[in-house]
Amino acid sequence: MAVRKQGTKGAGKGRGKGKGSPKGGYGALPPKESQRISLERAIELTQRYRKAAPASEHAGFFWADGLQAILEQPGCVGIRYYHGLGPDGTYQPVIVGVDDSGNDITKVGQARKSARSAAPPVTATVLLDQHYPCPPYCPTDSPLL
Repeated sequence: MAVRKQGTKGAGKGRGKGKGSPKGGYGALPPKESQRISLERAIELTQRYRKAAPASEHAGFFWADGLQAILEQPGCVGIRYYHGLGPDGTYQPVIVGVDDSGNDITKVGQARKSARSAAPPVTATVLLDQHYPCPPYCPTDSPLL
């Protein structure tokens, strides 16, 4: 399966050239633009992926409380995911909060306290993995399958 490089045709308008980012797009947040897509586009993307990688898992599930815990960390403005592999070679996405400078929130107290946040003080950095893979944890009638 081909991997599209940053800045190539179809990579998305302005993506990878965040405010104040160094050459190459690393080190800052991307432009704030809508990341929403239509259901038709989502179906097209997921069908293309399954055709290119038929033996791979189709999706993964995370409980909302884990995602909310990441977003409630002081200074968190978004979520980033990393691709990981478990000891047995299974795919394990790693989910981490991101601060307003584009940094991963990986240390307690790293993020600046946001005036907008009424969340309690952070006592431990929140990261997620251990998603529930699809199959088997997926609806059989989803249009995305």
